[in-house]
Amino acid sequence: MLILNKFLKRKRGFTLLELMIAVGVLVVALVGLLGVFAHLIVLNENSSKLTLAVAACQAKLEEMRNSTFSTLYTTYNGAIFNPTGFSSGEARGAVYINNSNLNLLQVFVSVSWRTRSNRVIGEDINLNGIRDAGEDLNGNLRLDSPGQLATLMAQR
Repeated sequence: MLILNKFLKRKRGFTLLELMIAVGVLVVALVGLLGVFAHLIVLNENSSKLTLAVAACQAKLEEMRNSTFSTLYTTYNGAIFNPTGFSSGEARGAVYINNSNLNLLQVFVSVSWRTRSNRVIGEDINLNGIRDAGEDLNGNLRLDSPGQLATLMAQR
């Protein structure tokens, strides 16, 4: 009994090895949390840029709705614009109109933008608003982007 008592009294506290393992587990957990936090910041930035891009597309469509139907194709097809809310050179918008049916126009407005990490969101890689060689990845003859709106416009 006396030997067991001495052993129990001596066993209070942590050894250096136990402490090092606990600190290692804590460091791994904190590094993982910091990585998630950094990724969430990037996702938040991309979400806000997408909101700005869609708002710019809506504004351009509203501008087009205030135009006369007969001038829509000649005025806006292939039009390039600087979307509001973005820094200069950070984003570019483009308008494409399909006039295969003269009484019903298919209108596509898209905005491509550059992220903080210099990655371009959308098919307009050089952000010039023009469909250059190698940019139309899906072959639909226009620049697509997650920030894109499509609608039909008919003569009133």
